[in-house]
Amino acid sequence: MKTPLLLLVLICLGQASFAQLKGNVYWDENSNGRKDPSENGVANAVISDGLHVIRTDKDGSFQLEGWEKQQFVTIYPAADFDSPIRYQAILPNINSYDFGVLKKAKNDQVSFAHISDTETFEYGDWVDNLKKYVKTEKPDFIVHTGDICYESGMKWHSENLTEKELGVPIYYCLGNHDLIKGERGEAYFESKFGPAWYAFEAGNVLYVITPMMGGDYPPGFDHQDIGTWMKNLFETYPSSKTKFFFNHDLLTSEEKFEFKINDSETLDLNEQGLKAWFFGHLHMNMTKAHGASGIRSFGTASLPQGGIDHSPSSFREVHVDSAGNIESQMRWTYLNRELEVVNPSRGIGMVNEQNEISLSVNVYDTGSKVDSIRYKVFGPEGFNWTNSINQDNWEVMRPQSDWNWQAKGKIDTLGPHTLVLDAYLSSGEVIHRRARFSAERQKIANQNSLDWKNLGGNESHQAFLTESLKAPYQLQWTANIGSNIYMSSPLLADQFVISSSFDDGNARECYVVCWDANTGKEIWRNKTRNGVKNQMVIADGQVIATDMEGITYSFSLDQGLKLWEKDLGYRRKFGFVSGIVTDGETVFTGFAESLTALNPTTGHVKWKANKSKGGYGSTATMTLAGKLLLVNRQWGGMDALDKETGEYLWSREDDGLRFRDGVLTFADGYLWVAGRSGSGESKLFQLSVETGETISSMETGMMNTGTSTPIVLKDQFILAGSHPGVVSFDKDSGKKQWEFEVDPALFYTPSYFSDQQQSIESTPILVGDHLIFGAMDGKLYVLEANSGKLIWKTHLGAPIMTSAAISENGFFICDFAGNIYYFLAMGNTQP
Repeated sequence: MKTPLLLLVLICLGQASFAQLKGNVYWDENSNGRKDPSENGVANAVISDGLHVIRTDKDGSFQLEGWEKQQFVTIYPAADFDSPIRYQAILPNINSYDFGVLKKAKNDQVSFAHISDTETFEYGDWVDNLKKYVKTEKPDFIVHTGDICYESGMKWHSENLTEKELGVPIYYCLGNHDLIKGERGEAYFESKFGPAWYAFEAGNVLYVITPMMGGDYPPGFDHQDIGTWMKNLFETYPSSKTKFFFNHDLLTSEEKFEFKINDSETLDLNEQGLKAWFFGHLHMNMTKAHGASGIRSFGTASLPQGGIDHSPSSFREVHVDSAGNIESQMRWTYLNRELEVVNPSRGIGMVNEQNEISLSVNVYDTGSKVDSIRYKVFGPEGFNWTNSINQDNWEVMRPQSDWNWQAKGKIDTLGPHTLVLDAYLSSGEVIHRRARFSAERQKIANQNSLDWKNLGGNESHQAFLTESLKAPYQLQWTANIGSNIYMSSPLLADQFVISSSFDDGNARECYVVCWDANTGKEIWRNKTRNGVKNQMVIADGQVIATDMEGITYSFSLDQGLKLWEKDLGYRRKFGFVSGIVTDGETVFTGFAESLTALNPTTGHVKWKANKSKGGYGSTATMTLAGKLLLVNRQWGGMDALDKETGEYLWSREDDGLRFRDGVLTFADGYLWVAGRSGSGESKLFQLSVETGETISSMETGMMNTGTSTPIVLKDQFILAGSHPGVVSFDKDSGKKQWEFEVDPALFYTPSYFSDQQQSIESTPILVGDHLIFGAMDGKLYVLEANSGKLIWKTHLGAPIMTSAAISENGFFICDFAGNIYYFLAMGNTQP
């Protein structure tokens, strides 16, 4: 069959339209934006049309083949030059695509900020946080890994988060919510930010920006296009060149990073120098090593708002050395010159038998690091005109975590003293504080029969003790774990108190630590592969913990010896953030197909669910209700299993129970939990244990998206919310009896919270008539449960995401700064 003449003409015209992509790359020495006769071309510069990737000739000229989906001619800057114009749209009237570049010194050390999932069209304080960070810490660039969100969000970002506004280059990735209705889902994104896939060099690393392959609307590209472009990229840059990939999503949780080009061809990125993969999408903070490949992935949550797994509002700071090795740390947002002296506490400083006082300060600023803290303790004379002149003998505090600094001071006499300190920020700011206190002898409690082995003290999570504690409360000791503490509420057994930490920057400072409950002396510590973010348990004299990668550990209570370790086979992109539970004979941990019942003594698997209901695990701790195990799915619902066999019995995914972050309480023969509907209405549910059916429900008038469990009493419900605080309801009528509001959160953790919410992420503990809890405002509260009247509070200066663990004479609690505290009930010790 002969091809019609008109078709041949159209084919030729089409080929010509994408075959004449010529141009030059030159040294624009006078920065006038055009090539002058005296300016030389740049050889070996890398140019792409979105499919082909080539290098310029020795005179700086190039000619690209072009292809049918071409949109831009893009230069991929080398480490030793900048290109003021990185891309040019392909238009019929352009004959030469020229790029003037500027020489710069190549830096072997590179730093950048990773942000993601901003999902907004309006200005917030987080923008000023980011701008201050850039001005103070001077990163080389910023990468945004997508979900800028819809036309409004992309328009706002293109005007407000730009190189001009921020002071450093910012590179954008295409997310699933950045694909807009039209012939090509990425067209609007490209109109604001340019190509959706490209690369650039910085230091000795190639940074590769890749697009989300699907989303709200179909893209104009496919796997064949992106796979072919990557193949061409790898032909231009050798496999020996270290490469960091950026994408809205994580390609795989496994060791092998393979990109599927088509049904018969895959591209093995492990063989092409891939060393790190940065992503967002999941709204979570996590880093992990992918087996023995040497590849690490870095998931970064949203800096304006709380994460899906309640990761704090944050961005990632990354430092890269000459060999491509990465050091990263999280920068928590919305924090401006926060400083609180937490020991001495409430005007009292406890002195040990060696006349030492442990000084502790929580201090944080999003935009600026704390370089140093200098301090001096003055006696009864205080800080005055005379002794202020000589600051040569002032001491220095040492950082314990990213938020806490400590020192041991010597106190010669008891009585009035003054602590004066100056915290020096890298911005040049100084935070000055003066704290007057009375030095008193530490009261050593004789606690040898402690028992608090689950969240709330029991596997049903009914957080109510009939024993009473009497105010006021006084801090007796505090210690720091060495990194951040998330929802790992302290456990108590014998004379020991235990908690765990996480490190979403490098997964290095991840510990389970045991202290002497009476003195705060550290007894033992063990590293875990990744962070243990949520509730651990004690069973059969062992501490059982599961880290974010699904590795479960057993440590002996008295010495911290690792007795066994088990990989649950948890292979999910989300980190494991659920709290585990035990009845003393079995430990229940894992999620979906890795949900496992373990013998605590041996680590032997009693049963494994081997069935996935979908979704991801939530921050809610599992609950035991008689013969049932209740597990939680993030935005997916709840499932009831036979705790002896692992058989699935029933599920609830409706009526507000799908969007549920709270922990279930088993009390009075029923299950009680707070949930929310898609419209945001919050309810307290009473559910049948046998069937999961709703027996009754009541609207709370609160926001119930925090990780709290309701307290169910004979005539009263007490419920903590993600906003605005704690509320008491009459059990029969559902009428609100009292409401206590906490202050706005220091940073945000419940999903999508960002607007001055007054959040509680922990379960209040009722001890007699005292309701004890910490809040995201960094304060500890004790309320009278019958009236909601404030009895006592103290400021810790860091969010509190753990519940208290109660002893006979006081309570233990942890803050996000990595501190554990023991507060003695002074009324219990007085005659």
